[in-house]
Amino acid sequence: MVTVKLLAVLKEYAPDGGILEIEHKPGMTVADALGMTEIEKTTVKYSIMVDNKRKKTGDTLEDGDTVVVMPLLAGG
Repeated sequence: MVTVKLLAVLKEYAPDGGILEIEHKPGMTVADALGMTEIEKTTVKYSIMVDNKRKKTGDTLEDGDTVVVMPLLAGG
């Protein structure tokens, strides 16, 4: 299984309060996992972490990985 967690304002793009459990398939990428959500509808910029390491959408996932998607913060 792969867990996808959408945080803060991104929660609305996944069921169950922003948490989604999906079956891992060999060769599955971060983009494949995010494709199970509606994240493509957002205009919010976000960062992707897999098991506390920064990842890109083309990176592959392992069984048991946790993908965390969080909005980028701006300040001044």
